[in-house]
Amino acid sequence: MKLKMKLPKELEVRVLTALYKYYTKDVTFERAAEDENIPIVLFVNYVNDNDLPIVHTDKDMSVGIQRVLVLMKERGMKVDKLRLSA
Repeated sequence: MKLKMKLPKELEVRVLTALYKYYTKDVTFERAAEDENIPIVLFVNYVNDNDLPIVHTDKDMSVGIQRVLVLMKERGMKVDKLRLSA
């Protein structure tokens, strides 16, 4: 059984912001991490730990957005004005 990483809140907010951009904008996975100054290994581990998809299809994008919004809400981030689809 793999243990999930516990990130400091400020870092997790940056990771979730980067993931939201990745799923909703025309931004590559690497660029999303770079724009938020997140090491790519940390970004990959977070995605794996939280069972988030890499975008290959529209369904991956949709599932990713939904899961990221749930994680954002759980972390107390405001998501009311964020888009629910790409």
